[in-house]
Amino acid sequence: MKRGIRFMKRFFVMFTLFCSVSSMGFSASFQEDLEIYTYLYDNAGTSTEKLDILQVLQAQKLTGTGEFYARAFNQLVNQATTIPVAEQGAANDLAQTLAALIGDEKYATSAPDLWRAYGAFPNAPLVKAECLISLARVEAKEFLPQIVQVLRDLNVPLRGSEEAEAKGYVVRGAILALEKYRDISGYMPVFDISVSGYPKRILDLAKGALPVILEDPSELLTAQVIRGSGYGSSAKVIALQVIEASNVPQSSKAVAAAAALEAGWGAQPTATRERTEIVTLRKTSIGMIGRYGVSDPVVYPLLERSYKQGSDDNEKIGAIQTLAAVATDDSAQQLSSFLTILVGRVRDKTNTEADERMIRAIIPAIGMTGKAQGKTALQDAINAPTTPAIKELAQQALNRLPK
Repeated sequence: MKRGIRFMKRFFVMFTLFCSVSSMGFSASFQEDLEIYTYLYDNAGTSTEKLDILQVLQAQKLTGTGEFYARAFNQLVNQATTIPVAEQGAANDLAQTLAALIGDEKYATSAPDLWRAYGAFPNAPLVKAECLISLARVEAKEFLPQIVQVLRDLNVPLRGSEEAEAKGYVVRGAILALEKYRDISGYMPVFDISVSGYPKRILDLAKGALPVILEDPSELLTAQVIRGSGYGSSAKVIALQVIEASNVPQSSKAVAAAAALEAGWGAQPTATRERTEIVTLRKTSIGMIGRYGVSDPVVYPLLERSYKQGSDDNEKIGAIQTLAAVATDDSAQQLSSFLTILVGRVRDKTNTEADERMIRAIIPAIGMTGKAQGKTALQDAINAPTTPAIKELAQQALNRLPK
């Protein structure tokens, strides 16, 4: 206690003298300024005292202090295992502050110490996070693989909110670091966090970092997530949404959507939740195909399957509307075949209310294609014993087709 009091007295005497000289217009040189703080810092007995001095130094806003911060940080990291328990909190604050200041100064020489500090303060998530961020700020690319691995290792099932909170700080630091690196190697670990069990604020941070890390993720996400067997349908949906939101060619979005629809019909879910996610995946991909076009002929039989075996009318009608939107010869022919089968049921008097709803959806869809392939089916609907409303609908659609 007495030592601490003596130190603070020395500190305030020297600092008051320093301020007095400065106010008189006889400001010391930068080197002299730094020597004062170096002396005070080296003679401080506790981490709390060192932190106080550091905060005063910060307030002076001196430039070129990177070497001082680096030296202080190196000393602290070297002493990390011997810091008394009572001082640990202040030491953590000191380490976090020094790491941030090294990042501010872009002092790349301290990169090895920043990485050492990540392991030297095992119970200080804020220190760990700041070290990761500063490694990126000083552009220490040699530590990029380690940060990628840190984030991968943190993508684990969480045991309660307390663990999620502690690990969340480090995850946040790793995400921000990888965002600054803007290297493709960091993309998938950040994406994996965006579909993990961490709190929403972490998921949103990860999603926001993705377009910064990689402008065109379509090929990567399509190959690894949408076509990959290691991801569930909910992750595939998010991958689709990320691709659609990205500034990538429409053809890339169409490829991803086709792959997702194929995955949506290739899975064999058993649990109710999995089935729901699969349906969402199919509906999302169907909508994207309607917006961005057909990238592969495999899309047509898949859309037919959604029309015939879809989970509900929304999926079935979605397939119809997509075939209308792509407006190709193949889509017009496919819609016409659907209508011909339904009109046949009308003639056989085996049609149902569901058939009636589909007829009302398909007829205008054929008109939207603008393709002559639909004329025969529409004329058939007019000649069949359909209702006057359907005959009128068919005539309107027929009028939209080439003569």
